[in-house]
Amino acid sequence: MKKILIGLIIFLFYSCSTTKNAENRTNDSHKEKPLIYDYADKINDEQLKFIKESYNWNNEKILIISYIQPIAISTCNINYKTIPDSGKKWREDFYSKINTEDCLKIEVLANGEKVKNILDNIIYFDDKNDFLYDNFFNRKKSCFGIMVVNNDGFYIQYNGHYSERQVAKFIENLKT
Repeated sequence: MKKILIGLIIFLFYSCSTTKNAENRTNDSHKEKPLIYDYADKINDEQLKFIKESYNWNNEKILIISYIQPIAISTCNINYKTIPDSGKKWREDFYSKINTEDCLKIEVLANGEKVKNILDNIIYFDDKNDFLYDNFFNRKKSCFGIMVVNNDGFYIQYNGHYSERQVAKFIENLKT
């Protein structure tokens, strides 16, 4: 009888703790996570005009710039002498999880002038006159970064590994 009572107590203990853990996990998943970014500001009209002209940004409300920094080409094990199919697939998979309606998505290489033969000036661009690097991406060194700009010139930027959630939140915040 004593063994049955101890077994019952152990069973109830584990049952209650499992329910509590499941409740905590459920509640945590509903909490709003903070938006993580490095910089947010507004660019001036001249800079906005330069970006629109240089990167064929016309009618879309949002421009998403995936940026490969100069350091990336030499130290981050990124080879952009070709654009591998795996990179194209990663890009397709990444953005398939984000609502990019009315967004233009491009990739800009800091040292794109060295590999002009692979740039299509539709998705893959050179950093024209090192404009993006000089004005935005030189503030924090990393292999790559993301900059999301709305057509009024407000932007959010993050340098380093970024997630679908971050990019989706940047878009959401800039569309409103």
